[in-house]
Amino acid sequence: MSAPAIEHQLLTPVSGIELVRARYQGFAFDRHVHADFHIGVVDCGAQRFMHRGSQYLLAPGRISLINPDEVHDGEGLNKALYQVRLLRISGAAWAQFAQQLGYAAEPYFSGPEIVDQPLYRGLLQLHQLVNQPHGAPIAVDGLLLELMSALIKRHGDSQRHSVAVAGGLTAWQITQLKDFLYADLAANHRLQTLAQLFQLNEFQFLRRFRRSFGMTPHAYILALRVDYARQLLAAGKDVATAASAAGFYDQSHLHHYFKRRYNLTPALYRRQLAG
Repeated sequence: MSAPAIEHQLLTPVSGIELVRARYQGFAFDRHVHADFHIGVVDCGAQRFMHRGSQYLLAPGRISLINPDEVHDGEGLNKALYQVRLLRISGAAWAQFAQQLGYAAEPYFSGPEIVDQPLYRGLLQLHQLVNQPHGAPIAVDGLLLELMSALIKRHGDSQRHSVAVAGGLTAWQITQLKDFLYADLAANHRLQTLAQLFQLNEFQFLRRFRRSFGMTPHAYILALRVDYARQLLAAGKDVATAASAAGFYDQSHLHHYFKRRYNLTPALYRRQLAG
């Protein structure tokens, strides 16, 4: 049997860190957001991705650094095969690293795409070290801390760049909107309700929202729900519980959007993390 196209594993002892290895061909990520930090490299092929309206190319020797809530997509260059290795870090884990390194609050990445050959080689080494049959866990721990230190010192930003754009929602409005949605992601949100948060009519809100995010409010809320369901699955919740808590009608509804987002099923993702 051939190896799975997508593999997830938790990196211990620090909670909130996942390693992902995935091979894609002919699969395109829709525009989406996530609540954690993503550090990506490719060691085969190349990935074209959009980030906040600009186009970038993730190729060997380059690193993608995506902060939470930044809209982006991705697909293989010329639809060809590529393999990406991803380090997914929760906000809590990233804050823990920053605290150990003397930062008052977790910094944000200055990406989204950088060239740093020593860091690129170190990230590949981390993925390889974790998967060695008789690897020493202490070696993984030490390398991970070295990589986090290099990321923060060389590519960390003490203040996050505002996601606000001209003609869109203000930074304060975006924060208020996110807080409102996260308070009850499973709610049946209406455009009128969201617009009234800012004393706007539906058309004004929709125009400003699309200007800010490059996607519809419905697509944005779906992205938040899929990401929240993934977090619940990673925490050990069963698929039915994750689907209900994230606002999906049933397991099949979550299955459809989860596979469209990650190219694997919620059940398989949960099994991979469970070991």
